[in-house]
Amino acid sequence: MRKSAFIITIFVLAILAGACDRGKSEKEYVKKVELNTESIAVGVFKATGYDYPNIDYITEALKIDAAIVYVTLTEADILKTKLENIDVLILPAMLKDQKMDRLDDEVAEIITDFITKRGNGAISLSNGGEILTKSKKYQSLDLLDIELTDNQNLDINTGVIRVTLTDDGKRMFPELFDFESVTVDYHYGPKMNVLDTTFIQVLANTENGEPFPVLIKAKCEKGKLIFANINPELTPGMRWMIPRMVRWTFNKELIWYNRKVFRPNFYDKEVNLEAGVSEEIEELVLKLDKGKKDEVIAAMDDLQALYPIDVAEKIRSMLILKNDDIKLRAARFLVDIEYTKALEDLNILIKKERSNKVREELIVYRNELENMLEQN
Repeated sequence: MRKSAFIITIFVLAILAGACDRGKSEKEYVKKVELNTESIAVGVFKATGYDYPNIDYITEALKIDAAIVYVTLTEADILKTKLENIDVLILPAMLKDQKMDRLDDEVAEIITDFITKRGNGAISLSNGGEILTKSKKYQSLDLLDIELTDNQNLDINTGVIRVTLTDDGKRMFPELFDFESVTVDYHYGPKMNVLDTTFIQVLANTENGEPFPVLIKAKCEKGKLIFANINPELTPGMRWMIPRMVRWTFNKELIWYNRKVFRPNFYDKEVNLEAGVSEEIEELVLKLDKGKKDEVIAAMDDLQALYPIDVAEKIRSMLILKNDDIKLRAARFLVDIEYTKALEDLNILIKKERSNKVREELIVYRNELENMLEQN
């Protein structure tokens, strides 16, 4: 139960006329965050001029943990707040060809002090955190003694790969102690070369080909860092790794999450999206649009077994279809892949549903999604 005696309200952007000058409504940038003595405040950095396809997935993963509150931050937000009310900063993945090659000097100084002097945490996902490394090609905060390259020795550049945890990794993720390896999303992550292991520990390596690190943790003066070349926020059954990383970087007790979200190896094999899988997905999506009821449901079954996250929004749009069997299969699909973004859709659907039997089934699915959130 959260304590309510000590509440701090943060407005990441002050509600000033200046906010209107950016040409976007405050609602796109401002999130009211309520903190109490048990909360962990996470800022998800959304630098101007870059594309971040996974931010919604990250924030949905953060919702798994009841102690975590979050807000998205631009450079303007950081300059205004100096990150004073933030405990952990997340640097999300950008599109594959993007590199963070520019960052305001004052923003860079604030982030550096946030970690090294104030003892806060930072988590980098895929190519989002190159500024933390000792990069020679781009602007760098020179915090992590690792080097990133584009050269890959993996057979899979985008899709699902199998990774093996080290002993240090199993200490951070003890739930995985008995697993020889796990499958997790991977999308063009840069290859990490650890230059100095004094303050860096490798948590996981690729399993196939010439192994290289895909997950590390490090101490950086007073702060803690995690650099992940994998994308657990996109991986059903592994999204809980995101709030776990947050807890570690903020020195909070590492709690266990329930079986609704803890399902290692949801994918029973690797998935190479560049080896014909994308074309197969496209053909199945066509059946969703043009097939008869049985063909549509069969296509959903195939998509769920193949690579369901790629079509989640398409399946979400099918919740409003008139056919009850298709509607209910779509709902189960979204529950099976932990697509908590669809929770409000189900709530609306339940209110409008005329069939008592269908409504009851939808309520079951809605409750399953709700039980994935606000754990602990």
